[in-house]
Amino acid sequence: MKEDPKDLIEEVEEDFELLDTVEYKGELYFMLVPASDSDEVDGEVFIMKRVAAEDGEEMLEAVEDDSIFDEVYNIFKENNKDEFEFLD
Repeated sequence: MKEDPKDLIEEVEEDFELLDTVEYKGELYFMLVPASDSDEVDGEVFIMKRVAAEDGEEMLEAVEDDSIFDEVYNIFKENNKDEFEFLD
């Protein structure tokens, strides 16, 4: 059974805040930053992908492929250029 993407995020929201989701080549990616009491986002962005675990449940896995990371991050930046100030 596929979990709602929001259900996956609820599992990690103590440590991360969801900025956005990006669909790329038929896969859903989650743009996350470390949780903070501040409303400002200044730090590392983590890109996670929904994958199936061995037990059939879904979980999030960090994107380690640099080219996929860059493509997904560029889509995120384009989609959110009016929302965030990007320094890179």
